[in-house]
Amino acid sequence: MTLEELTDLLREHAASTVSLSAVQDRLHAVLVADPLDITASDPSRWEMAPDDERLFWRLVYLFESEPEEASRVRELAARVVACLARTGSAATHELLPLLVDQSRFCAIVGRCRDGIISRTGFLSVVAESGYPDYIKLWLQHATPDALVRLCARLDAARYDEIAAGFAVPPG
Repeated sequence: MTLEELTDLLREHAASTVSLSAVQDRLHAVLVADPLDITASDPSRWEMAPDDERLFWRLVYLFESEPEEASRVRELAARVVACLARTGSAATHELLPLLVDQSRFCAIVGRCRDGIISRTGFLSVVAESGYPDYIKLWLQHATPDALVRLCARLDAARYDEIAAGFAVPPG
């Protein structure tokens, strides 16, 4: 299975044409076929497209381990497919922790905006988030308005704008 085939499978799951159990069956076959011993593995995929291969395996383990059929998993599959289409594999790999945490993150931003969660509480969430360091740094310096704009972009699946936005200081 390639990243493109996995993306097609996730797209079908997001569209409710393939169940999570069917996705997991396909991913289980990929895992069983993987020799685990690096000397027995074919290095050509890693040499030709390391970003694709790194994202491929990250997605395999992410979706293979999901315990139940849920709308959350379907939404995540849709986010991953949309992000990959708009940014490519390297940026999708970098944004993946935020995609997985998108709903919770934006709920926290909303609570922070409404004064329910303090700025210190928000910074604590960011510190423990598992996001890449450059995203954490951006979030730590972002104004409340910048965070609201980030969540609006996340909700609109404007992942290319989000990836580009993390490269410049927040407003």
